[in-house]
Amino acid sequence: MFATDRVRLRPPTPDDAPNMFLLHGDPELHLITDGEPFLPRHVGQVRARLEKQVTEPPDGQTVVSLVAETVADGAFLGGGTLWGIDAFNQYAHLGISLLPEARGQGYGTEVIRLLCRYGFRNRNLRRLELETLASNTAMRRTAETCGFRHEGTQRERGYDGDGFVDMVIYGLLRRDWTVLPGQRSALRSAPGRA
Repeated sequence: MFATDRVRLRPPTPDDAPNMFLLHGDPELHLITDGEPFLPRHVGQVRARLEKQVTEPPDGQTVVSLVAETVADGAFLGGGTLWGIDAFNQYAHLGISLLPEARGQGYGTEVIRLLCRYGFRNRNLRRLELETLASNTAMRRTAETCGFRHEGTQRERGYDGDGFVDMVIYGLLRRDWTVLPGQRSALRSAPGRA
């Protein structure tokens, strides 16, 4: 699908079930990446959902979820999602989740940049939004590195397991989006990759 020199985004397959289970089975990560209550799942339930997506693919009109993996060896890193897609107003939200061992190595920045490319170039969106807990300094730094601007703070909007905390909103307009010099060729569609 889409790749940099180090990271590739692709649709999930049923074979991704064990890794998706590890990623989404972490209740602490769930607290900072999801606005819904954590529901424990079995790896078989995750596989069944992914198998259903093969026979009944999501329409991609409101949500597009992709797996992030290394280009070098296909190692699972996590996932990226474009969600809340509003084709009429031409905007969407994006989010990422990475395995603990994939964090702090710049992979998140590459995944966000690939999602921006997909949203702006391939979905013709004019605006992307990102929201995270105010205390999630790594995600805030990644958003700013990718050109997103802090647009506001919603007081006590998100629950972090200990209480309600502030949520920060970041936005990026297509006209402000830039591919960094030397990365235009790195942010490429990877032909033949599924």
